[in-house]
Amino acid sequence: MNPALISGLGYPESIAVSGSDLFVGNEGATLGAGTIGEYTTSGATVNPSLISGLNDPGAIAVDGSNLFVTNSLAGTIGEYTTSGTTVNAALISGLNGPGAIAIVPTVAPVPEASTLTLLGTALLGLVAIKRKLVL
Repeated sequence: MNPALISGLGYPESIAVSGSDLFVGNEGATLGAGTIGEYTTSGATVNPSLISGLNDPGAIAVDGSNLFVTNSLAGTIGEYTTSGTTVNAALISGLNGPGAIAIVPTVAPVPEASTLTLLGTALLGLVAIKRKLVL
């Protein structure tokens, strides 16, 4: 075990693991200075500012090649790729300080349709993003 696997962070608040990658939310010293950094599970820095300009990135969830990030002080959940590209910085908005997020994959076979939908639900500070693939 390494108690200082990743160092030099100001105020790390969240972490998500995908394969051998760690995504770490760091609040930053000032408003709008929050980042999501990418590191390896062995502690090597890949990109300490993979996503920047966040206001208190309180939670991260990974779904395949997508990152969903709560931007707590802005009251939004943004969608980004694991390579740092912004898909939609305010995918879900109007939230009151979202503090947690989860991905719930659901597959329901339907022969006539092929649709991917995204539904956001806010419950007492917990936000679940549900992906439903209809085949």
